[in-house]
Parts: sequence; structure tokens; C-alpha cells
Amino acid sequence: MKTNSKTLQVLLWIVCSLFMTGCRNMKVKYEGFSSSPSASMRLVESDLRKYMAEVPGAANRDYLFCLDQTITDGSFGFQLKDNQVRMFGGDEIGVTHAFYTLLEELGYTFDVTGVSVPAVKKDLSLLTDKSITPKVRWRGIRQHVNFPMDISSYSIDDAKEYINSLLRMRFNKIAFHSYPGQWYETQVGDSLALAGNFFYGDTHFMYDSEFLKKHISTNDSVFCIPEAEPIFTDPGKRSRFAVAWMQELVNYAADLGFYVQMSFEPRLASVDQAVQTAEDIRKTYPRINALEMITEETGGWGPRCTAEEVKNTLKTYFPNEIANDSIVCAPIQPQQTDLNALYTQVGIITQAIGQLQAKEAFGPELKLGIYSTITRYTNGAYRLARLTLPETQICLMASHGSGGTATVVADLIRTADDMRHTEIYSWIEFDGLMYLYQNSIDGNARLMEHIGKLLPEEQQGSILYNHWRTAENRTSARYAMTSTLEGETIPDVFYEQYAGRLAIKDVEKYKKILTLLQQANDHSRTYLGNIGFCWMGAWRSGGSFPWMNKEHVQTARTYYFEAGQLLAELIAQVDKTSPAYDYLAFMGNRVLCSVIYMDAFLEAAEIRTIRKEADGSVSESEKLRAQEICNRALLLFDQYMETHAQMMPDRGCEGTLVSIWNAPIRGLKVYRSQLGGVAPEELPHSDTPVDAPPLPIFYND
Repeated sequence: MKTNSKTLQVLLWIVCSLFMTGCRNMKVKYEGFSSSPSASMRLVESDLRKYMAEVPGAANRDYLFCLDQTITDGSFGFQLKDNQVRMFGGDEIGVTHAFYTLLEELGYTFDVTGVSVPAVKKDLSLLTDKSITPKVRWRGIRQHVNFPMDISSYSIDDAKEYINSLLRMRFNKIAFHSYPGQWYETQVGDSLALAGNFFYGDTHFMYDSEFLKKHISTNDSVFCIPEAEPIFTDPGKRSRFAVAWMQELVNYAADLGFYVQMSFEPRLASVDQAVQTAEDIRKTYPRINALEMITEETGGWGPRCTAEEVKNTLKTYFPNEIANDSIVCAPIQPQQTDLNALYTQVGIITQAIGQLQAKEAFGPELKLGIYSTITRYTNGAYRLARLTLPETQICLMASHGSGGTATVVADLIRTADDMRHTEIYSWIEFDGLMYLYQNSIDGNARLMEHIGKLLPEEQQGSILYNHWRTAENRTSARYAMTSTLEGETIPDVFYEQYAGRLAIKDVEKYKKILTLLQQANDHSRTYLGNIGFCWMGAWRSGGSFPWMNKEHVQTARTYYFEAGQLLAELIAQVDKTSPAYDYLAFMGNRVLCSVIYMDAFLEAAEIRTIRKEADGSVSESEKLRAQEICNRALLLFDQYMETHAQMMPDRGCEGTLVSIWNAPIRGLKVYRSQLGGVAPEELPHSDTPVDAPPLPIFYND
């Protein structure tokens, strides 16, 4: 065995030497690895050739990648001694993080959108040793893979590159959630429930928009994963394609060394069905490290129930001492919505986990997830889970948006032991505000502050962040990376550091812009929830245009408008060749889109003033007024799409464009048809000119 190991290491050195022929006299060696270079180390080797060749003092060095399995807390770092750069970690992904930390110290900046290369690289010989023990052991992204703007519309190569970016950012965990019928097949009785119902089964057509056909690069008439479009109308083939696509992505993430978690909702299935689905998913995705069964979202729209029904559910699934616990029983009222469904699902999941844990060969770690935005219900469900499964990790999605999550987590998790057993889901963006530029940093800062108070000398086990769009969330994703590595990070300090990396000289103006965007984010989440919800079903009957509060819409618009004005001033000061230019130009474009979106809503909100006759009909004069209102709003939405399309650096940007066409725009056309008697396909026109906001549109010539 020793001889084989030595021979293998020699082969590794030879392979690495071949890899490094383009890097002058740089030599790469490995220590502690038991096999040939993994996918993650091959990525590192490629990036080392690409970036280190440009670094002063990097030539004629030995680069030693050291896997030290005595390191169990996820620490990593690098040491410079004599002519050697030693990069170490406790697992392969930790070793890669040591390398990207080295590059960050040299001035490179890694974001979810890619890398920013500094104009002047630091001299390698001037660096000092650095070691990082992350504040959060397992940190990364939770992908719901359920909307057109997320990676579920990407080609597999683009999706893999997204995973590469997470690796370079030094994340080490990813969770893929599958709503029913999306990414797994499962046996239900005598039938096979198919996968492949992308975007909840809502088909995002493009056939009726010449604008979309022009700007969407890889689909003809239906927006989806490009390779899926030819078989889209065949449910069986589409199902097999969806599973194969996700299998390849899961396996790729596992090859890179990510801790991979798969998540699904048993909902109101039987315990036996939950067990069956769990086993089907395990067989489909054998490389996953954990399988999470999570309750469906509880938010106030679920079935009504009585106190007696809830108490009977508790008796059915839980021992008496748990069923009668005061915290568990506190939310019970004579009549309410949702609570019985939530407690039933917690009961089904706890019993299913018990059965699966009894099977020694089952495999992945099992977790119970709770997704509830009604805080008093969340308290009861969390207590149920902790009492029933005291050694099981509870995955908690306790609110919408990072601000709400920070508030609820601080109220709910008050002991170090509870924190140690809780995997927290926070947000980089909220899908209810999908068409707006968002800044979630303040809430995630407060979350890390609370964790620091409960675990001042310990790591938090796991935090994962929800997000869908990639380019739009560059700043917030960077903050999530920074704070989970370093612990509590004051937003203003982060802004100063990030501005420095991107060569933004007017730091105070930059900080003011991000503060305004945070205020727009918080205000919109609090008072305009779901104004930008991208689920097609929310707009099928017309949507929220008639009942959004215009004063609150105007307030949000004011925040965005002021941020846009400052951005115009800031970008005028920035060198177009600097890393800051593309970043700020894109931000300016999306802030302008946000202003236009609010303007469109303000116009559309006037449809609430359309008067109906006693019999529900609309007079001819009111029909004409309804047409004019809707047409003006639709023309503003056209401006949104035109502005958005000027900057589409990734596939998700195309998905947002298709989504707004198929959701709020279609919803407004429903109202125009109902109130104005206009055929949905008729193009909008207005007798009153519609002007874009007086803000510059930033784009590269």
C-alpha cells in the first residue's frame, strides 16, 4: 500500500507538471491526496495557470496543495516559506479555498458573476501567511430551481459554471429543492409521478412577442433549458431529461467537493408515501450528502381548521408530553388557517425520518425542514421538531427576505444548543420582488450578529441563502460569502472594502447608493410584498395592480430614483477600463428598470377607479378610460423590457425578460380585456405620450 501511494504521488506530480508547462518554472505538488487530481483541483490548476502567471514574484515557485485530514473545522489557508507556497485544508474543497484566498490577497475578486482582475497585482513575495477558520462550517446557496431566471433554465454547462463561481467564492455547500413534479420521479400507488414540470408546470411562451424572439438566444417558442425544448411536448422524455440534467449537476457539485443536499416536500402524503419518495430520490441521486423533507410554505392561505382538529393531529403523531407542550399548543385557536396542515406535515416527516433512520443502509443524512412565515406557527412547529428529533438538524426558513429572517431567528432561537441544531435559510433576494433590484445585506448582517452572540467562540453549523438571479445579486452574494467566512461584518465596512477592491473612489457616494437600495428593499418587502412575484399563477386573473397602495409604491420609487441619480454621478467618475465600470453600469440599468416598474404600477393602479354598473358591466366611456390606463402602463412595461434587454450578461437575465412578459404584462392584459373589452393580443397604444424616467441608461457601446 505504501509503495502504491508513493507511486500515485509521483504520477500526480508528473500530471501537474504537464498541466503547468505554460507557467514558466512554477511547479505544483500534492500532499495527503489519495487519488488523481479531482475536478476541484483541475479547476484550481487551470486558474493557477491563468492568473498566477500575471503575478509578480509568482514564477520559480513550488505550489504545494496539502490535504490535512486532522483539520475538521473547515479551516484553510496558505503559508509562504523560502520558495514554496503551501496551501492547506481539511478536505479537497478546503484546499481549493486556500488557493482562492491566496488570489484574493493578491487583488483578484471572485463574485457569483465571475472574477474581477486588478489592474495592478500585489507581489506574491510581499504576502504574509493567512489562515481562516470560517464562522459558518457549511455555507452556500439553496437553489429552488423553480423559476425562469434561476439555473433551471440554464444549459448544463452554464449551470456548472455557476457552481464553479460558488467554489471560487469559497462556499462549500449547495441545496437543490424540488417542488413536486419537477426534479424527481416517484412511485405513487400504481403510477409513476413524472418530473419535468418546469416552473410549476407553467409554460413560458414566446411565440407572441417578436421582442422576445429577438433577444432570447437559445429558444424558439418556449423558454426552458435549451436542450429540453425539442422534447418539451413529450412528458415522458421531458421527465427523463429533467432528472438527467439534475443528476449531472448534482454529480458535478459532488465532484467539486460540495456538500450536496436535496430537498422535497411530502406535503399531506402518508408516512409510507414520504418514505417511498425519499427512497426514490436517494436512488436517483446517490451522490447527495443529505436529504431534507420540508413542510410546504405556510403563509395564511392554507385550509381552515379547528382547535379540535389540531389537537387530534398532535395526538396522532406525537407522544402526549410533546402534544401537550405549552409552546406547541400556544398557537391553537378555536378557528385558524394552516396550523393543522403544518403540524400534520411535521408529524409525517418525523415519522418518516424515524422509519428511514431505522434502515441502516439508507445513506444520506436526514433532516427536517420548516417553511413557515407565520411566526407563532413557526414557534410551535420548531418546538415540535426539536422535541421529537433532538439530534436531527432542523432546517428553518422562517420568513420572507433576510430582514424578516433575522428578526424571527433572533426571537425563536435563543439558546446555543438550539442554534447548534438549526440550519438557517436566509435570503440574498426575495422572489416576491423579483423584477426589482434588491439589497439584502442589512438583514444578513443582523442574522450573523445574533449568531455571534449565541455562539461567540463556536462555528454555526450551516447557513444557506435563497436566490434566483445571478448578475443582479452580485453584491449581496459577496456579502453572504464574507460574513459566513469572517463572522459579523458591518455593512458599511463591507461596502468600503468592496469599493476598494473595485477601484470605486467615491466610497461615501457608493455607500449612500447601497443604503438607499437597502431602504427600497426593506420598504418593498414590508409594504409591497409580491409586487414583483414571478409565479405566473399570481397574475393569471390579473394580479395585484388594483390593490397595491400607491403611496407605498411612490415611496419605493423615490428610493430607487435617488439611488439612480447618485449612480449617474458615480459612474461618470469611473474609468471605463476599471472593474467598477461594468458593475456600476449594470446596477444603474437595473435601478432604472426598478423605477420604470414602479411607474408602470402607478399607472396600472388607476384601474381601481374604473366604475362598474350595478349589473357588473362597464360603460363605454369607462371602457375607453380602462384601455387608456392599461395601455399607458403596458407601454411603460415595454420600456422596462427594452431597458432590461440592453444588459443581459447571463441566461437568468433572459429568464427575467420572459417572466415579466408572461406574468405582470399578461396580468395587465387580463384587466384590459375584462374592463376595456380589448383582445389580449392587441398591441398597446396611447394618445398620451409615455416618457421614460429622466435617468441615464448605462450600457457598453
